[in-house]
Amino acid sequence: MEVRKALFKNFLASGWAKASAVIFRLVQVPILLSFLGIEDYGRWLVLYTLPSWLSLANLGFGSVAANDISMAIGKGEVGRARAIFSSTFRVVFYILCAGLVLLLPLILFFHWEKFLKVSPARHSEIIWVLVWFTLTTFLSFFGEIFQARFRAARKAHTYMLLYSFRPWIELIFMVAVLQFTTRMDYLAFSVFLSTFIFILSVQWFSYRAMPELSYSRHDVEKTILKHLFRKGMAFQAFPLGNALIYQGTILVVQAVLGPVAVAIFGSVRTLVRSINQMLELINQVLWPELSILFGKGDLKKAARLHRIGVVLSIAIALVFVLLLGVFGEKIFSWWTNGSISLPGKLLLLFLLPIPFNSLWFTSSVIHMASNKHEGLAIRYLIAMAMAVAGCALLSWLFGMEGAAISTVIADIILIPYVFRVSLSLTGDSLEKFMYGIKYDVQLIPAFLKKIRNAR
Repeated sequence: MEVRKALFKNFLASGWAKASAVIFRLVQVPILLSFLGIEDYGRWLVLYTLPSWLSLANLGFGSVAANDISMAIGKGEVGRARAIFSSTFRVVFYILCAGLVLLLPLILFFHWEKFLKVSPARHSEIIWVLVWFTLTTFLSFFGEIFQARFRAARKAHTYMLLYSFRPWIELIFMVAVLQFTTRMDYLAFSVFLSTFIFILSVQWFSYRAMPELSYSRHDVEKTILKHLFRKGMAFQAFPLGNALIYQGTILVVQAVLGPVAVAIFGSVRTLVRSINQMLELINQVLWPELSILFGKGDLKKAARLHRIGVVLSIAIALVFVLLLGVFGEKIFSWWTNGSISLPGKLLLLFLLPIPFNSLWFTSSVIHMASNKHEGLAIRYLIAMAMAVAGCALLSWLFGMEGAAISTVIADIILIPYVFRVSLSLTGDSLEKFMYGIKYDVQLIPAFLKKIRNAR
């Protein structure tokens, strides 16, 4: 009953958060295009992309710690959970300080205007954009630590709700700035300010959810730091892989095809990634509860959640690919106010990798929630690097159409490994998995009814 209640709350909160994120992107793109123009909008995407690589400095500590804290609470080890929280908080604070010291000289003295092909008079504007984006990235590291409190208290839905309002605060500030100026440094400051407000809110609400998890220098343990470092270094492959496939492809398109192509490529990908938001919704619903189930050693329930999640992921991907395949061009034209011309086959080529992605993406949450992600991490990084290399080659040969299909390379590499290990971690087998899918699909209507009744 407790798992059902948590799943239902996670579903509602994560569903709203994902819908909010999709709507935000759909609203933000035409606003920025209308005020900045297509070339400056392309530059804004590039500048927004560069500091996202700094997320690698987190070394995955926050995500690993959140899993460990949830599993420790599942075992009733509150003292260990508090030690993990305090140790992680100190490390993240040191990372923030060291990162600022190391990066400020690079930001100040690199000739960014040459890279972006803008007037030297805009040098200071570009510098301040990068300063604010850098501060935003480092500040966001604390969000994962505070999220661990919600997950441990089985209130992950509260964090999801808070997170859903973050982009709208950002958009309100950006629209207010655009009424007076189109300088990108002021826009970047509005992004920083929205993140600052979000982190303060998460800290306050998360402490109220689980005050047992508070920072104390006496609870910091070196053995925990070593464990976090080992697991975190492996976990770091995921943000690095994400940066390669999302930001790396933007930089490749910028280098090969130019800023106008970046605006087209980025806009189409944003529309298509609305499907990925739905797949991520499933992962966010399952992840907190799976960590607690692994902590308790309840593999039977973990295996069943895995099966249901995979079936839903594939079904959602196919439905939304079909819908965007039929109505996508009209939606894109309306969304961008006709300011961007969409090549006929580009949208379909972007949609092609989505069904392949759905085959492994939800299954990978088993690796993450159990903190048994080292093998996947290596393969994920290799797969994304190969996809970016493919993007560079295909962009040069076929333009944006080539870049659009490059991500399918990564999906083909990851599908067999992810499924095999997920089955092993949940004590499942391929035969049981297939039989379980058939059985669970028949029970989905009753399962959803039980979740509603658990409210």
